[in-house]
Amino acid sequence: MTVRESIDWTGQVLRVRVEGPAHGGEFVARHSGRVIFCRGALTAEQVEVVVDDDPGKGFCRGTVRAVLEPSPDRVRPVCEAAAAGAGCCDWSYIDGPAARDLAGRVIGEQAARIGRIGIPHSPVPVDLPADDPATTGWRTTARWVTGADGRPGVRRARSRDVITEPCSQSDPRLLDAVLSAGIGPDREILGVLDDEGAIHVAHRAVTEDRPRGRGRNAARSAATRARARQARGRGWEHVVGGPTMVRRVGERRWHLPVDAFWQAHRSAATHYSDVVRAAVVDAPGVSGAPVVWDLYGGAGVFAAATLDAAPHARITVVESAPDALAAAEAALGADGGLRTVRSRVETFLEPGDETDPFGRPDVVILDPPRGGAGIPVMETVARTARSRVVHVGCDPASLARDVGVLVSAGWSLREFRGVAAFPGTHHVEGIAVLDAPGRN
Repeated sequence: MTVRESIDWTGQVLRVRVEGPAHGGEFVARHSGRVIFCRGALTAEQVEVVVDDDPGKGFCRGTVRAVLEPSPDRVRPVCEAAAAGAGCCDWSYIDGPAARDLAGRVIGEQAARIGRIGIPHSPVPVDLPADDPATTGWRTTARWVTGADGRPGVRRARSRDVITEPCSQSDPRLLDAVLSAGIGPDREILGVLDDEGAIHVAHRAVTEDRPRGRGRNAARSAATRARARQARGRGWEHVVGGPTMVRRVGERRWHLPVDAFWQAHRSAATHYSDVVRAAVVDAPGVSGAPVVWDLYGGAGVFAAATLDAAPHARITVVESAPDALAAAEAALGADGGLRTVRSRVETFLEPGDETDPFGRPDVVILDPPRGGAGIPVMETVARTARSRVVHVGCDPASLARDVGVLVSAGWSLREFRGVAAFPGTHHVEGIAVLDAPGRN
């Protein structure tokens, strides 16, 4: 029997040559046959890395202590919080175009490895949201926590500690309003700048959802519990502005609770709406009154874009959040071509549901949460949609998995692009447009 020697490099300082980016924002290096995921590195650099997480397997994680041979794409970080160790702007030290190139490589690698998708161009193009070049101040909704001293801040990377240096993401008017509000210790703070210029600040007690068990799966479970708790009861105390915000895309207005989901980047909702509108306009073989399913439809932003493209479209918006559906109905009116369904998407797609008066969809639009739609949902979409699918994905891995289901079912990839919706961070979103077999 072979006995493997236990390995623990925690605390060691290693000199390594960096390879390329990994999904999750770290960069890959190797030392003595093991992979090191390096935070704060860049491709081709030589760095010194302090190992701070070693599970004793074929890999460990570390943070760059010194850059010995810097990349020409390395720039001075603009985020004071990240420079102090916060986990917010983890790519703020990378030049913007280079960061988008790296993000496109990650999207392409995930598409090939997870989705088994042949990408005709590499790296995958990554667009600025609606050509908005902002690298700071782009976030219109942000959260902070206060420690025992009552000062608002963000979390240190891989820690519950609070960093009080300002993060560069949020519109500076938000932090000014939060500081002026004088909120006390141990609070979670929400700041929103709505699309009519109104500022809203609310707070509630900090609640900690610590992972049950160890590892990333446990952390994801904690995040799921946090979302469920928030859905059960918000409990916000509003100290600036009111509980309702106004959002706009084009000429349409939405009235939503301040903690309702909306794209964080000031230009992202417009960008995605433009993509959906164009995809509906040229969907192959579709009449002027297409049947459209808007799954995970939220407040109906994509339904609105569809109506702009095809005013006689028959649209079903499927969403589980009642506030979002109410906002969709108010914004889009009581048109006979619009139907809202309060349901989980999986339940809506269950076999034997013959209640949809519009019939099979010509076009299906999906904007699922970070975990993606999942294989069963995508298999149903592949069988049901007649012409086109538009998938907006929050995470390259889940997007690759979802789109891979369609590709394996014979759907052709018409468009596959990234969106730099979180400048200064590794987070990148993706958009895939696919046509049904025989439609291209």
